Amino acid sequence: MDMIFQKTQNLYTPGGTLVVDESMIAFRGRLLFRQYNPSKSHKYGIKMYKLCTPEGFTWASSIYCGTGPTLGTLDKPGTVVVNLADSLLDEGRLIITDNFYTSVPLAEYLYGRKTDLCGTLRKNRKWLPVDVKEKKLKKDSL
Repeated sequence: MDMIFQKTQNLYTPGGTLVVDESMIAFRGRLLFRQYNPSKSHKYGIKMYKLCTPEGFTWASSIYCGTGPTLGTLDKPGTVVVNLADSLLDEGRLIITDNFYTSVPLAEYLYGRKTDLCGTLRKNRKWLPVDVKEKKLKKDSL
C-alpha cells in the first residue's frame, strides 16, 4: 500500500486544502488491533487514518495498530495529523479536522510550520483557555 501511495504522490500534488479523518475497514476475524466502534456502520474492523483532498483523493493513510509515540506536546490524534501531512507542511496549506483531532497544541504546531488548521473543538480539551470554554455563543454566530 505504501508503494502505491509513493507512486501516486509523485504524479499528483494536492491543492491548498487537506482533510484528515478516520475510516473503518470491515473485519470480524482475529487481529490484535481490531477495533470496535458502535457508531460506525461496520462495528468491527481495522481503523485507518486518512489524509484526503476535498475531491476525495487519499494522499496518505496509516493503520491504527495501538498506541504509539507522540510528538512533544501533541496528543495522539495531533501526532497522527502531523505524521500524515508532514511532507505537505510549510507550504501555506489548510488542514481541516473533526473534533477528535483539533486541539490548541496542534494548531500552534501547524502554525509554526506555516499551515492553518480549521476544525470543531471540544469544550473539554486540555490547553483550551478558560474564556473560550465559558463563552456562550448563539446559533450562527462567531
